[in-house]
Amino acid sequence: MNFKVAKCNDFIIDGKISSAEWNKAEVYNLSKIVESNILLGEELNEKGNVRMMHSDKYWYVALDMEDSDVVNQGTKDQQHHYTMGDTIEVFIKPLNDTYYYEMYGTPQGFRTNFFYPSRSYVFLPQSDAFLPEFEVKTFVDGTLNDWQKEDKGWKIEFKFPIHIFEQYGAKFAPGNSWQFLIARQNYSRKLPMKELSTLPQVKIADFHMISQYGLLDIE
Repeated sequence: MNFKVAKCNDFIIDGKISSAEWNKAEVYNLSKIVESNILLGEELNEKGNVRMMHSDKYWYVALDMEDSDVVNQGTKDQQHHYTMGDTIEVFIKPLNDTYYYEMYGTPQGFRTNFFYPSRSYVFLPQSDAFLPEFEVKTFVDGTLNDWQKEDKGWKIEFKFPIHIFEQYGAKFAPGNSWQFLIARQNYSRKLPMKELSTLPQVKIADFHMISQYGLLDIE
């Protein structure tokens, strides 16, 4: 399945998805994983959506999410934040090569990234060399890490320098195919267990199963 990545001008991200440039982007809804736990019900409990754009220098990704309990107990960049609370994971891979990136953002604005020469390299010790260049900005509509107060949601914006993805030869430009997956890890005291949602929708909660990824339609 193809997902449009509109061309935009560069802008400053603020975590609130407030730039007028975002009006150029398609809005895609996150979907419940097909084989989700029955305790979570038939429909996604806390919804979210995704926008994507690119300039000549950056790939922009933004999510706007409902969340009754915004929580993440991580303390710094480059942690496995999906084990610590609410986390957005972004995966991107050139269609015609084996390497790919996995990059996180949290409600506090912490960042984590992994680089894998192939899927068989997942979590080898050298896969977590930090890429400090990408930016994460967030906005929490509520109170972070206070389970006794009900929140409304949170937003996140990523700004990825394209040269990171192009350094091994693949081009991030119209006519070039890239696979991607965006995954949300949603922890909440209002839910019976952690809720996972993705773009595109996947059948199995294995975010390294590359055959489940969508394709970026770079304009």
